[in-house]
Amino acid sequence: MLKILITILLSFCCLCGAQAQEQIRVLAFSQVEPGIYHHLSNLDGIALIERLGKMRGWHVDVTHDRGSFNEKRLSGYDVVAFVNTTGDILNDAQQAAFEAYIRAGGGYVGTHSAADTEHTWPWYGDMIGGYFKSHPEVNQIAMTTLENPDHPANKQMSETGAVLEEWYNYTTNVRGRDGFTVLLSIDENTYDGGDMGGDHPITWAHEFDGGRAFYTGLGHTFPADHPFLSEQLIGGIEWAAGR
Repeated sequence: MLKILITILLSFCCLCGAQAQEQIRVLAFSQVEPGIYHHLSNLDGIALIERLGKMRGWHVDVTHDRGSFNEKRLSGYDVVAFVNTTGDILNDAQQAAFEAYIRAGGGYVGTHSAADTEHTWPWYGDMIGGYFKSHPEVNQIAMTTLENPDHPANKQMSETGAVLEEWYNYTTNVRGRDGFTVLLSIDENTYDGGDMGGDHPITWAHEFDGGRAFYTGLGHTFPADHPFLSEQLIGGIEWAAGR
């Protein structure tokens, strides 16, 4: 009887230890270069990630301070989420620290204007896949299509459809580029101003330089009634964390 009790207790301790070890740690970061357009929705995006963290058992910290980008602090996180960051926001030392973080196996998640960030940092451009080039009139409804549903980052996704958003055009199309997987695309025939030639990925993922990077063009706003943005972020964050 005593041996059985000890075995049960040891199994419980191992289970608890495994759960603690597997908790995903996320740093939600939002910084905007002074003097340029500022998405006010970045606070809504951070609040959404915090809510998802409570639901999924993640540990989420928030910073609006680029000084957080040092090797010591970044090493404590599985994922760094650039929530509607914009412009030239990191200095050379901070960029080097983030590169080291990714090369050590870290994860990156970017939303919307994260693609309008660090246009003069080639490494970041390679990681995100395509920079923001332009956008048509904001708040248009377009039809979305789920692609590669078996990819782990799409594990929470099911039906997609019409979405109200600010639809970015990008400097390059990631489809067909080595290592990139398109996860969601939009139909340019359903709104005005798309200029990607009829093939318009809006969400994608790839392994990059030792780590993982996930980007979604969604997030101009983070409406509570969005049909699937929460599911997309759950999958993206957990995939980027290596889970």
